[in-house]
Amino acid sequence: MGRPATGQTKVMGFRPPKPLRDEFEELAKSEERSPSDALIEAMHDWVKKKRRERATEGDPQGPLTPDGESDNHPK
Repeated sequence: MGRPATGQTKVMGFRPPKPLRDEFEELAKSEERSPSDALIEAMHDWVKKKRRERATEGDPQGPLTPDGESDNHPK
């Protein structure tokens, strides 16, 4: 999956606890991945998990649907 052109996607910002951020950055670096790519993968995984949960619980709102995104994400 290629990277979208600058300005094409919304930038998100947040402040994770320092120990979590430090470990996350170390793990991403050890896999020669950018923190951004690792976060995008984590978000994809979390959304897929929530879709499965909603589908099995019979949520009246139905499963979450991707907004133009495929389930294929870089690993």
